[in-house]
Order: sequence, then C-alpha cells, then structure tokens
Amino acid sequence: MVCPLCGAESLEQARFCQGCGAELSQGSVAVTESATPEPTKAAAEPSESDDSLSHPEPPTALPIPENIAAVVSYITPIPAVLLLYLKPFRDSLFLRFHAFQHILLFLAAIAFLIFAAILGWVIQFIPTMRVLVFPFMGLAALAWFFVWLLLVIKAYYHEAFKLPILGDLADEWSRK
Repeated sequence: MVCPLCGAESLEQARFCQGCGAELSQGSVAVTESATPEPTKAAAEPSESDDSLSHPEPPTALPIPENIAAVVSYITPIPAVLLLYLKPFRDSLFLRFHAFQHILLFLAAIAFLIFAAILGWVIQFIPTMRVLVFPFMGLAALAWFFVWLLLVIKAYYHEAFKLPILGDLADEWSRK
C-alpha cells in the first residue's frame, strides 16, 4: 500500500501509514508490478544528494507485529510505558495511540475506584443503602473489564478505536 499523503510504502494489511501515521483506506494505491512505472536509468541509480531528501525508512523492523505489540500494551501499564520509550516501537503512531489510551484508561480506572470506595464508605452509614455497595462495585468492575476487552480486540484487528474522552486525548498525545 502507498500512502496518499506522503507516498511511503506500508504493509498490505496495515491500516496506518508507517511514515506519517495517516489512516490508510481500502482505496489507497496498492503497490503491484503493473501499477509501478518502470524506473528510468537516472532514477534507478541513487545519487548522494537524494539520500538527504528521501524519507526515512518506515519502521518495519519491529521484533513483533504491530497489532500484537498494541495488544501487549493493554496487559498492564508497564508494557505501555515501555513501548513509548523503546526505539523501534515509539516510531509507530498506532502503538503510541494504544499505549497512551491504555495509560489513560488505567488512570481513569484508579480515579473511579477511589471515588467508588469513598462512595461505598459513605453509603455504609445508610442502613437501607448498604445492600447496593457490592453490586455497584461488581457492575463497575465488569463494565471496565468489557471496555478493556473491546480495546484489546480492536487493537488485535489493527483498528484505532477511540474512547470518547480518553481516545481523543490519547490521539492528541500520540501525534506529538
């Protein structure tokens, strides 16, 4: 696939450009032998001045596939932070997005747990409401698990699924 914005070549199953991070649609130009023009002799021989103007090679030399690395970033926040700092992974916009989104989701879950613990503690003093504490905590944990599972599945299928607020923030941070 060839990116319509920067012209960089990406893997056929890639959904995002390795060069600029733009989303590749199904209508992107596929690189085939019939679609590529025959190179002229001048274009076939690279000159030294062309090296400084050429785009850097896309980071295709990842040790593991990009979608598997995105799934790994959802295991705990530790791999997500590591993927943001390790050289071959930090160049991928797709991986940075998923790492930031998981870190933000984890921080939101901690904030919600603190809020729920305080609310549960307050509700314990109301005798008729005491019965609601356990189901409330259980439903909140179940909802968080299903959101996490959805993000893992979307990352595996190489989709950048954005959560309403956290996803926009993660997208903004990953493009910096």
